[in-house]
Amino acid sequence: MVSPVRDLLAEAETRLSRCLVERVVIGVAYTAVLLSDGRLGLAATPREEGCRVHPKAGELAGTEAVELARGLLSPDPLDSVLGLATVNAAFSGEGEPSPDPVEAMEVEQRDVVGVVGYIGPLVESLQGRARKVLVFERDLSRPGVLPDWAVELELPRCDVVFITGTAFANKTVGRLLGLCRGRVAVIGPSTPMWEGLLVRGIHWLFGARSQDPGAVLRVVAEGGGTRALYRHGLVKVALGGENRRH
Repeated sequence: MVSPVRDLLAEAETRLSRCLVERVVIGVAYTAVLLSDGRLGLAATPREEGCRVHPKAGELAGTEAVELARGLLSPDPLDSVLGLATVNAAFSGEGEPSPDPVEAMEVEQRDVVGVVGYIGPLVESLQGRARKVLVFERDLSRPGVLPDWAVELELPRCDVVFITGTAFANKTVGRLLGLCRGRVAVIGPSTPMWEGLLVRGIHWLFGARSQDPGAVLRVVAEGGGTRALYRHGLVKVALGGENRRH
């Protein structure tokens, strides 16, 4: 399957024209980009070594939002995440209040479920509700996870697959979608809420919207993670359901 990243960026560019970057916050867990019109987007900060220093630090605010968004195509992890956060700001008004992802994806006791990228609350919710849960993760220090390269072997047999939104930043989303044979959702605050993704092999998008940009920026700056963000200004939203199984 062709990666949807370029199409996503092209659509975002049309929504970012004449917009400037108001503020950038690169936190321990998340990166946030606030636009001059008040829209805010998030993406998970990469954990790779050597990506903590940005050469244009102090100069990003005031740049054209389109320029920062184009970093999504960069091989540099931090530029790519800044690009995804900017793209997500472009779609920040999309989505409806989110249903329970496990119920929306119609997970059944007979299903094998794949989770690409460890998402603690989701994995906990799936326990006992599926025949088997396979979690693929680069950080092998977590108990019970499979290495990320195991997706090549195991993902095609999964009936349901949840993919973290960071797959757009690390450029793996196209390969992952190509391996999937079952129902697919993208999940987490890094998820781009563009409905065009729903005709590209994705059934549901479970993302987030900022109701209080100031509070969200504060949490990111103070090193807060997903749970803290949902306590302070972030709400869960979703798009999808058109291709649900009957």
